[in-house]
Amino acid sequence: MLSVNLKRPQVMKVICVGMNKTGTKSITKALRHLEFAVFDCEEQIFDFLDYWLDVFQNGVKPDVKRVYRNADAVVDIPGNLFYEEILESFPEFKVILSEREEDSWVKSVMNHFENMVVSGSCISYILSMLSPTAGKITYIQDSLLTALFGSLNPKSTYVFRKRHRIHNQRVKSIVPPEKLLVYNVKQGWKPLCDFLGCTAPAIPFPHENIEAEITKMPLDMTRTGRQIKRELQNSAFVIFGLLVMVLAVIMAICISY
Repeated sequence: MLSVNLKRPQVMKVICVGMNKTGTKSITKALRHLEFAVFDCEEQIFDFLDYWLDVFQNGVKPDVKRVYRNADAVVDIPGNLFYEEILESFPEFKVILSEREEDSWVKSVMNHFENMVVSGSCISYILSMLSPTAGKITYIQDSLLTALFGSLNPKSTYVFRKRHRIHNQRVKSIVPPEKLLVYNVKQGWKPLCDFLGCTAPAIPFPHENIEAEITKMPLDMTRTGRQIKRELQNSAFVIFGLLVMVLAVIMAICISY
């Protein structure tokens, strides 16, 4: 017997185009609780690393049909940067524009960027040497966030505000009102579930990544992190093996004298 999902329409698809730090991680968890197949930033990027490198390094147009064909919901980067291409390819998608009080949002962005490893830093360079995946992820992440926010400098608050306003105004100008939900996570389940045609769960609405916890998440918590950890361990074994070989050669030379 076929199972029937009673919580939401089977054909429902939705994209959250809100900029990062507007409750996107909370919305991701909420949509997963409602049994949507959500493509958060990891699902959008990890399986398509070389593809996104091609977009930013060689000017290739994003093939969003390839990336998002299995998604019920899209949240966070790169979807909130390339949302127009996604809506062109998937016109059935409804749109959530997550918003937040601007001063609070700017403060959160500053905190996030202060805690983030960026390309060109000493840590980034070492990670890139030891883990190819870490190097690609850092480059893609920085490219996406720079394109969206205008700067990765935590002090670029004027630029952040300008990009935030331009982004939100453009979304409201191109998405038909009947397909758009302007939403603050403080509103909880009701407006979200009404928009999606779902029954509101009898549990508190989730609140995730309040203090940029994601930047301090253990590697084992994500597929990306586990891959990076494996590569770091493999590199450590190689380096240890080389050191042992060098030490053995030095000892052999010393003994011969």
